[in-house]
Amino acid sequence: MNYFPDGEHRRQLLAALRASEPGVEELWLRHFALGGEVGKMEIEAYLDGLLPLSRVQHDLITHAINERLDEIAPPRAPYAAELPASLPEVDDGGDDPGESRGTGPDSDR
Repeated sequence: MNYFPDGEHRRQLLAALRASEPGVEELWLRHFALGGEVGKMEIEAYLDGLLPLSRVQHDLITHAINERLDEIAPPRAPYAAELPASLPEVDDGGDDPGESRGTGPDSDR
């Protein structure tokens, strides 16, 4: 079954493509490396809204774009669960953040 993204789906696909900054050549190479079966001209026509492709080919194009976005994304701050287990725990003196700053219910502030 052939697929044409329209409306919001098309807008999101093209926005992701622009953000990923590949040319059609690079997009086609990435798509081909993932098992894609259409050529550069077909991809370009699909992106221009002139040629429908199968959902599988659409998903391979989308995956190629998303992989590129992952490569160029800025580094993210790690969550505590992602930190190495060898990092020492720091005792902050209690579970209530207000207590450690003298702003708890028993403080003179």
